[in-house]
Amino acid sequence: MKSYQRFLIVFTVVAALLGCMHKKVAPPTAQQLGNKPSMSPLQGLSKSSRSVPVFGPPQEFAGSPSGEAGQRNVFDVHGPNSNRIALLKNGDESFAARVQLLEGAQKSIRIQALIFSGDEAGLHIAEILKKKKADGLDVRVIVDAAANLGWQTQWMYFDLKQHGIEVQGYESLYLEWINEVPIPFLSPAKDPEAPNHRYHEKLWIIDGETDQGEAVAGGLNIANEYFRVDSSDPGHFWRDQDVIVKGSIVADMVTAFDRNFDHFLEIKESRGGLNTDTYWQATREFLDKFGKLTVSYTTRADLVERVKSMARMKPALNYEDARSRFFHNRPRLGESYIQQAYRKLIDNAEREIIICNAYLIPSADFIEALRDAVIRGVRVIVLTNSAETNDLPELTMVGRSYYKKILAVNENAAAKKSGGDVQIWEWYGWRYDQAHQTEGTIHAKYAVFDRRYSLVGSYNLDPRSEKLNSETAVVFESDILSAGLAEIFYENDLAYSRRVTPEDANEFNEPTDILYRLRKEFGGLFEPLL
Repeated sequence: MKSYQRFLIVFTVVAALLGCMHKKVAPPTAQQLGNKPSMSPLQGLSKSSRSVPVFGPPQEFAGSPSGEAGQRNVFDVHGPNSNRIALLKNGDESFAARVQLLEGAQKSIRIQALIFSGDEAGLHIAEILKKKKADGLDVRVIVDAAANLGWQTQWMYFDLKQHGIEVQGYESLYLEWINEVPIPFLSPAKDPEAPNHRYHEKLWIIDGETDQGEAVAGGLNIANEYFRVDSSDPGHFWRDQDVIVKGSIVADMVTAFDRNFDHFLEIKESRGGLNTDTYWQATREFLDKFGKLTVSYTTRADLVERVKSMARMKPALNYEDARSRFFHNRPRLGESYIQQAYRKLIDNAEREIIICNAYLIPSADFIEALRDAVIRGVRVIVLTNSAETNDLPELTMVGRSYYKKILAVNENAAAKKSGGDVQIWEWYGWRYDQAHQTEGTIHAKYAVFDRRYSLVGSYNLDPRSEKLNSETAVVFESDILSAGLAEIFYENDLAYSRRVTPEDANEFNEPTDILYRLRKEFGGLFEPLL
């Protein structure tokens, strides 16, 4: 490696570390505060029953080039009489709903998340999983090998494993790499970029093979910050969005989970004598005979009590019938179904598009779709993190480079004539009527179209979700649910945010701050990986 390449990498790493440090958010100015955000009535919408492309037949989606997948992995559309969906308005509500689903499980538990941390919330969940396994339930977990390397988290996984719970993505003694890199003569490098394809799905499925199955899907990982455990620490008190579903769509989520689980098993089997499951079986037999290891953890007593209190909350679950479709996106197989779903929903919109997405580095196709929507008279509002609240601040700095291009359509003569426009807002975690910051990152990934169709999932609008990470999303049609999600956007999420002006966009595009410019430019070197 050349010396200048080493310098670039070191500089970027240092800048990223500096960026991850807690930042003080500047108080919003009177101009930025403006009036209290509110949701205005939406007039002139068609209530026709015309065909909606996102619910079209599988052949209307571009399938995987892989003969193994093709178009058969486009799941069916489920009618409104076969599904019921409720909004989980934030992480604390989602935590309570998830725990109560676990406690009521009768047959099986399937959990997948990028992150499952060994903190107070994660340990509470782990204890329930062990009890359910002891009761004879099928309990399986999938995590991402690269995202859960904390010492206490690794011990929590070991404890789950020694109690008979399979945790794919984890290996003891930090041996996850065995399943991540090609092994000479055993698993040839068919795809040299395979280690960069991460598992970003979020699935929480209870009794999924029964008629009483229920599931949670959306943006939440499993950790204190997602579940809003510690309000005294704004930087780790995040905003996120889930939905809870029951009905026939749950079977599709089971299919997605099971094929991921089988994928991990196939990887291990390809390792021959390095198949770690063989050694785990022997380890369990030894521990069952001589006694399991006692695992101790470091926790805060106040947060342990807070988690117990949260688990007893009774979330207001207002279920509604909804036509729906589940999407599973695996770029390692060339699938792009969620990206296509976004495009179909944007192209179908008549009056309003609202998009909340944690990590925004828009593609050319996405910008073009928004531009076309504005020109035909659609009002578009996009909300994402500010650099001050993004846990990956360089990502926001790179994404801001596209604001000027997005906002340029507002000066288009056809857009002015049609009445369409586009706004970009950034989340600061600082409510317009409060004296200080109270929330950290907005981690939600949802969108609402004409207050009739909604998409909620794990998919970020960035290159990683488009080309590298496997993702999940639920698209549903319901005037009540979509209006409810739009109300959350207007009444809550915009209240903690500030609108980006054309002057802001110009500054973001050509920053005058030298350090900011350096961080943005070096972040840009890694844009395809962000």
